[in-house]
Order: sequence, then C-alpha cells, then structure tokens
Amino acid sequence: MLRPALFLIMTTTLILPAQAGDCPTAQTAKLGFVLERRGTTAEIRPASDHFVHVVNSYPDGKTQNVIYYRGLFPVSRFDDTARSINIPVSDLRTVFPLEPKSRRAITYAPAQPDKVGALISLELAVTGQEQMQLGDCSYKVLVVRNRYLNAAGKVTSEYTDLYSPELGFVLAKRYDERGTQTTVRYETIRPLGKTSPL
Repeated sequence: MLRPALFLIMTTTLILPAQAGDCPTAQTAKLGFVLERRGTTAEIRPASDHFVHVVNSYPDGKTQNVIYYRGLFPVSRFDDTARSINIPVSDLRTVFPLEPKSRRAITYAPAQPDKVGALISLELAVTGQEQMQLGDCSYKVLVVRNRYLNAAGKVTSEYTDLYSPELGFVLAKRYDERGTQTTVRYETIRPLGKTSPL
C-alpha cells in the first residue's frame, strides 16, 4: 500500500515543476525565452541595462537581429538586406514604469548607415489591460496605443502593442483598418533552450 502512494507522490512532485517551468515568468524570462508564430521564431535574450536582443528566424531562412529598449522600443534592426537604427533624442528611461492610463512621448531620428532621417515623435498611451493566452501560458498585458507623428505634427502611423510587463516584451500587435481590427500575435512561448514537444 505504501509503495503505490509513494510512487504517486514522487510522480506528482516530478511532473508539477516541469509543467510550471514551461511557462516563462518574470524571473525565468531573465534567462531568455522563445516565441513562435506560423513558422516564425523569436528568441528573446535580455541584455544589460534593460536592453533586449531578439533573433527573428523566418520560414524562408531569413534571420533578423533586433535590439529593443525594455522589449518595447526598437533601437536597431539588422538583417541581410537592411540596417536601421532609431537614435533617441528623448531619455527612454522616462517611459517606464508603464501603468494603466499613463501617457509618454519619445522623439527619435530614424537612421541608416549612410543617412539620418527627420525627427519622429512617438506618443504612447496605456489604454487598459487584458489577459493573453499563449498556448498553455497566460499573461497580463498592457494595451499600449502608439501614434507616430512627423516633424510637422501629422500622424503617419497608429497601432497598438500588447505588452507584458512580466516578460518585458510585446506579445502581440493590434491594427485598426477601416473599422476592422486585426491582432497579430505569437501563438506559443517556452523557455530558451527547451525543445518543443513533438
């Protein structure tokens, strides 16, 4: 009688941490994690001073390296055919912490290796919170509305980031086009270094 009970306790003890460990948390995300969507893989590796290095791998074999500030603002983007850098004029550190109803603004200059473009203003407004499911994992995300304005103050682009403060990264983007809302999101998440189940 004791042996089956002992086996059950041991099995439960072995299974529970493995299942819990499959969903990155604020602590384990510091070691990196992987997001996947329709053959596209993003390997997220936190770097020093709140910067995040992301390696995007696409189904056609193309690879792209992106550096983000706190997983929200893209600082540089390099691949086989293009190199771009966003040079902040504002202090990016003033954007955080992000909280519901907070509003922030960033000014930056988009640049390529051979030229620097006109200044762009980015207005960020946290309009709410949602719960987002990625496979078996669930995360609270901030709904961050982005408005880009050119030097003349004209809005050139608008979209919404669904940003996870726990993971420090954008898990989905939402676009409004002619009254239709489209959400482009990752489908699964796992710790960096763990293989996907067959």
